[in-house]
Amino acid sequence: MNNLSPAESQAIVSIGMFVYNGEDCIRDAIDSILNQTFKNFELIISDNASTDNTETICREYANADHRIRYIRQSKNIGASANSLFVLDNALGEYYMWAAHDDIKSPDFLEYNLKFLQENPDFVASTSPVRFKGGLPDPLKMSDKTLDQNNAEERFLACLNTWRANGRFYSLYRRYFLVDSQNIRRQTYLASDIAFTLEMTIKGKFNRIENGYVELGRDGVSGSGNIYRAYRTGLLNWFLPLHEFSAEIWRLSAPFSLKNKVLIAYLMIKINFITFLHQIKTEIKLWVTGRRAKFLL
Repeated sequence: MNNLSPAESQAIVSIGMFVYNGEDCIRDAIDSILNQTFKNFELIISDNASTDNTETICREYANADHRIRYIRQSKNIGASANSLFVLDNALGEYYMWAAHDDIKSPDFLEYNLKFLQENPDFVASTSPVRFKGGLPDPLKMSDKTLDQNNAEERFLACLNTWRANGRFYSLYRRYFLVDSQNIRRQTYLASDIAFTLEMTIKGKFNRIENGYVELGRDGVSGSGNIYRAYRTGLLNWFLPLHEFSAEIWRLSAPFSLKNKVLIAYLMIKINFITFLHQIKTEIKLWVTGRRAKFLL
């Protein structure tokens, strides 16, 4: 375990926390970072012009711990741009994102960093991922180890667990992220999964048994409004993942014909399932809205 502070040497790990109106849970998220057994990190917090007490809380922590850099955006730049901002301001050799409602076990950094340092062919490593109140499940959470030597096999194994993206909050080698095209184009539904798939082409993903990642449910994906958030036109109704599908087709361009045919089939299937889920979600939101009006 390395207990050097960034004042003694440049931080080995950079952690990017992006937040908007997170006063209810950001203390727990920051505490889970500060309580890490590995101490040589920097925590970059980008506040997306919050209108609640988030700024006061973050400044309190930043004043008490020199490892924290707090930046308040002058206006709301959107969640995607805010998550990119913290990455672009990172200095460490290793990097991970930390949402303001997520919790990492105290040993997360220690064990995942040790694994990456000892296994240079892996681009990222994570601990078992679960939602708050749930249980770890490597298939449902899509955090299962991808250690196939063939990039196409890793890509397909990841694509087959497309419904969740537990791997997104892994600890990464930062230089793999800097030139990622998908992390800079987070304007469409499932762009985070496209980013992860891009990373599988670059190297392997690991899931250790130590520690855990607990994901909150305060984000857009847990709000029930995720389809509306990314819907830009009529095509999104019938093919909600058409932009995602186009990117997957681009990434898989060098693949074998057999795998391309399989990917084409998966894209049709995934769009159809997502279309049905979108309709179900819209009906649920409509019913909830009608019930609220009736009660008023």
